[in-house]
Amino acid sequence: MKKDWTPECRKFLECLSAYLDGELEGELLIEFERHLKFCEDARAVVHTFRRTVLLHRRAAAEHVPREVHERLLRAIERCASSQEK
Repeated sequence: MKKDWTPECRKFLECLSAYLDGELEGELLIEFERHLKFCEDARAVVHTFRRTVLLHRRAAAEHVPREVHERLLRAIERCASSQEK
């Protein structure tokens, strides 16, 4: 993942959760998908987050130990906080 996010990538990251939840609409959705089309890093982020959510759901369904669940959540939080810098 790149370290120096462009203003477009920063806006993309701010909308990521809403996009994955199907909550983006109108011009913002069009702009987001346009960014995805041209930014390989953005596509990688979306793919990674989708996989993380899927794995987390599977883990919850399979009764993964609480400590594993908590480690995953801490890793996600660290990733999110590193993107804000």
